[in-house]
Amino acid sequence: MRLFRLMFNTRRGTCAAVVAFTVAVSVSLSSSAQPPTGLDAYVWLDASGEALPFQDHETIREVMASARVVGREKVGRGVAGVDKLLLEHDGIRFHAVFRSVDVTARSSPSTGIENRRKKYRDAAIFESAAYELSELLGIGRVPPVIERRINELHGTLQIWMEGTHAEVELIQSDQLQPPDVVRWHQQKQIMNVFDNLVANPDRNQGNLLVDRSWNIWFIDHTRAFKRSSTLISRDTLTVCERRLWRSLKEVDEETLRRKLTPYLERQEIATLLTRRRTLVSHFETLITKKGEDAVLFDLLPPAEETAHWAD
Repeated sequence: MRLFRLMFNTRRGTCAAVVAFTVAVSVSLSSSAQPPTGLDAYVWLDASGEALPFQDHETIREVMASARVVGREKVGRGVAGVDKLLLEHDGIRFHAVFRSVDVTARSSPSTGIENRRKKYRDAAIFESAAYELSELLGIGRVPPVIERRINELHGTLQIWMEGTHAEVELIQSDQLQPPDVVRWHQQKQIMNVFDNLVANPDRNQGNLLVDRSWNIWFIDHTRAFKRSSTLISRDTLTVCERRLWRSLKEVDEETLRRKLTPYLERQEIATLLTRRRTLVSHFETLITKKGEDAVLFDLLPPAEETAHWAD
């Protein structure tokens, strides 16, 4: 277990040797527009652990919009303004996370000139933007989320992923033992590309979830979408999942603007579009130098073995 702890107890879990091996052994999968393999293995559950009668994102979001709040408790980890709610709809009870943080500030200026201070936001609405992007690009790794007002507080409501654990919890309990290490690192690479696109400097072992099929899910994006055109960790971008690469290239900027305008300010969208162009250029350069097969990979299907950790 010590070996796994050393491998995974890093901020982004990258390893050059493993990534190279990942590309070498990847198998070719369908190129149809769908989320990376294995996500349909997750079953959305109610508060008692039974499968919800609705499983598609559209219905989940519709139900969250009208469900009655019957319970509320603070979430122990994460940013301020995070509550775990118990919702009820037609006799069905399920959990969701309510985020209400909305902080706008300016960083300390590097000079004495006031107008050179950079504006930044810590905002619950960014979770909606992250969800829209994840769906638009076919990543499918952000749980369904909506905007909603709870007790006069405006924020975002996101369905709770029952039966999952944060990566940090699995590390601390010596249960981080994915049956397919290659696929694990492939998923980390998908996450790296996504975090560079959304300028998320706050990805850590507490804000990525692992389900029983060892799929990685992305949560807590309130500090993402920085107003910077620079990629936050360019050195992690050594390979890219093939369908994600196609989506990055093919999505048009007008569609991105239309999808993100309800959640992001104009400059936040502008810098995201610049980062997207930079990402495309970065991988085009790598492909030219190393060849497509050395840079692009097809996400492996999940192993048949599922997690049996103690909840």
